[in-house]
Amino acid sequence: MWRLKTSRLLFAGVAAATALVGVGAGPSAGAEAHSAHHPAHLTSNAPVTVVASGLNSPRSLVWGPRGHLIVSEAGEAPPTCVGTGFPTKCFGFTGSLADVSSGTPVRIVDGLASNFNQEEVVGANGLTYSDGHLYVLETGSEQQIPDTIPADLTAQLTKQYGGLLKVSGNSVRSVASVGSVDYEWTVAHKDMGSSYPESNPYAVTNKPGGGFYTVNAASNTLDSVDRWGNVKVLKWIPKTSTGVDSVPSCVAVGPDQSVYVGEITGKPSSSTEAKIFKYNPRTGSLSVWQSGFSAISGCGFGANGDFYVTEFDTTGFLPTGDPIGDVIQINHHTNERTVLASGKLFAPTGFLAGRDGSIYVASKTMMWPACDDAPACTTSSTVTAHDGEIIKIG
Repeated sequence: MWRLKTSRLLFAGVAAATALVGVGAGPSAGAEAHSAHHPAHLTSNAPVTVVASGLNSPRSLVWGPRGHLIVSEAGEAPPTCVGTGFPTKCFGFTGSLADVSSGTPVRIVDGLASNFNQEEVVGANGLTYSDGHLYVLETGSEQQIPDTIPADLTAQLTKQYGGLLKVSGNSVRSVASVGSVDYEWTVAHKDMGSSYPESNPYAVTNKPGGGFYTVNAASNTLDSVDRWGNVKVLKWIPKTSTGVDSVPSCVAVGPDQSVYVGEITGKPSSSTEAKIFKYNPRTGSLSVWQSGFSAISGCGFGANGDFYVTEFDTTGFLPTGDPIGDVIQINHHTNERTVLASGKLFAPTGFLAGRDGSIYVASKTMMWPACDDAPACTTSSTVTAHDGEIIKIG
């Protein structure tokens, strides 16, 4: 996610989730997970297990049909490129959704729009499951498709870019133009963002009563999508104390029906700059709920009501070396924080609650090294676009 601000069902052959070894199948994060039951809090020495590997730039996780564990993949570098030098961007359809319930990725949906900005692949972002269907949130917007790429590719990208895509069997169609609405919002509010106009729909969650909440990492907005696909900007997430953009990266609905939004922040940011905001849908108020985090890339509620924050890196954004992240558990009774998987996650993103109290995140989510200037080039690791993993904690 280095350039969030500048780039910004077939289950055959997969074992039933209830028979899986090492995967605690259960509802997704939020009120549904909270109501399952109340397992114990995780401890700092909770086991960390790789339950799936070989993923192509994984982003989000969800419990899908029959409790299967589904992951969105941004993909690999597409073939059609425009521009020269480092600003070159490549466009195509290398994104996918993978069922990783067996530990081995089974692509159940492919051909999702993607682009490569010479640092990372972006494309299929947020993922949720509602009314018996998977929904995936695509990066970008129709307005951001270059006019220098072939017309047939433009026509195909337009069907997906910036859309909330509904998966029905093997077909995928956009049911809401989230990216385009947010892009036009930035056109009308150019003074509020560092590089407006732009759009990068990034995270999505189900809205109580129907519809969805989304956050856009480029327009810095929290949106509502109703059941008919109408998109409304609810709130702009303010800049950090140092004046960089918020870059909201996760959204979750709590047991109190409030909406919680985490930010990865723009660059440069310190290891304590990121915050969790709380939006009250009844009053429309937005306030800081928790602060002092580093580069949030995922968040949500566990089965016992604890809140979890996935940190992409623990040293701030951009990191000074390899992006070694962790997960922070916030006790819902005491607000006590417990660091999980310390030193064991590489550029982690996303969050998913297991019914048994375990949690899941994606790791090795981007190719590495990915840098055009120091100190980002300080690295000791090599990660390809195909090295993504799903990690179980607990």
